[in-house]
Amino acid sequence: MSRELVLALDLGTTGVRALVVGADGAVRGRAWRALATRFPAPGHVEQDPEDWWAQSRTVMAEALATAGAGAAELAAIGVVTQRASVVAWEAGGRALAPAIGWQDTRTRPRAAALQAQGIPITTMASATKLEWLLQAEPALRAAARAGRLRLGTPDAFLGERLTGGACFATDPGQASVTGLWNLRAGDWHPGALALFGLERAWLPAIAPTSAVVGETTAALLGAPVPLAARAGDQQAATFAQGAHAPGAAKLTLGTSAMLDLHTGVSPERPAAGAWPLALWTLAGGESAFGLEGTVVTAGAALDWLADLGMVADSAEIDALAGGVASSEGVRFVPALQGLGTPFLDEDARGVWSGLTRATRKAHLVRAAVEGVAQRCADLCEALPLRDEPLRVDGGLARSALLLQELADASGRTLQRAAEVETTALGAAFLAGLATGVWRTPAEACARAAPPSIVTPALLRAGREARRAEWRRAVERARA
Repeated sequence: MSRELVLALDLGTTGVRALVVGADGAVRGRAWRALATRFPAPGHVEQDPEDWWAQSRTVMAEALATAGAGAAELAAIGVVTQRASVVAWEAGGRALAPAIGWQDTRTRPRAAALQAQGIPITTMASATKLEWLLQAEPALRAAARAGRLRLGTPDAFLGERLTGGACFATDPGQASVTGLWNLRAGDWHPGALALFGLERAWLPAIAPTSAVVGETTAALLGAPVPLAARAGDQQAATFAQGAHAPGAAKLTLGTSAMLDLHTGVSPERPAAGAWPLALWTLAGGESAFGLEGTVVTAGAALDWLADLGMVADSAEIDALAGGVASSEGVRFVPALQGLGTPFLDEDARGVWSGLTRATRKAHLVRAAVEGVAQRCADLCEALPLRDEPLRVDGGLARSALLLQELADASGRTLQRAAEVETTALGAAFLAGLATGVWRTPAEACARAAPPSIVTPALLRAGREARRAEWRRAVERARA
């Protein structure tokens, strides 16, 4: 039987998804399940790694069933996960503690103390979270003494589970967001490990992003399948969007918003409030690096509106906000978890301004959409983007209103991916590339359907006036 299908497993922040992708790039089957998240204390964000695994098994089975396919038809499986979240487990065993999410800020005092010493670390990196787990959880120290401790990002955890314990590995892209990676040396940084009290033996081996490192157990899917890719969500989306050459960029609109700029085959000095990182390494050794800027709270801000009961769900946002011509001067800064690029201000807080007795719910919702768009425009100004259309993807890219506001705020033409779930698509392309489904990155990405185009509708003077108003609103959020 011909093996021309690829299974992608995408563990995101709010849910886990699986896609079955054909050699023609078409999605043959898909499934999604929500992930439970706990907020046990202010700033604490936790998930259950065993829930990750249970829901992953479910969506893989459902996606295959929807595609009418079996494991014997799969050329490979690729895994893409939320980055910088951390998990601790015993080799071959269960998780030793709840996973700490990448948005968790419990280690903020530690990060602030390190920043005061000139060490560039934030709570969004994995390092201080791993240090906290080791200090707070006796089970980790017991596993370390027994020589059975495993620490890593979600891709390493899922890779070991998929292969029945045979593979404990991550890739340079995931490693580069931990705060423990030496970009230029391409290895774990001994000084960083010592600083956070970590041992190399506890961390995963480094494998290429696109390469076969093992295979799934036969019992999992019905037949062994090569595990051929592991990647961070943003790197996978960058790959799927065809940003394969220096200067190419993409913006993913999800729980957060991430702008990634390909900078070439070696690391570059960062722009203001942005971070250098590895994008991917292919099986032949070809590596790519980039710069990344972040809007910490993007789609999460709109989900928050639903939590407040202002909208029934996120799908209602366009209809409600589009029912008014403007926000009537209302501004919303979505700094619910601080401000990312270019400000890197964890003390900033969300702000509504411009409220009057005439303000209605629709104005508030539209202001929230505009606020996310304006924050994304901040990213576009912070990174050295070329004057060319900007690739966009992610679940929030389904909002036509948001995309038009972003085009107007940034003055840029946008190209929205036909398959907005490009993180999973990137995992499929990277895995298929390693197993011969596609011969080159360009061939894989050429299979994607053409994007839709959104052009700015606001004249330059109007855009500059709105940007000036926005900057004043941001100063209020930072006050």
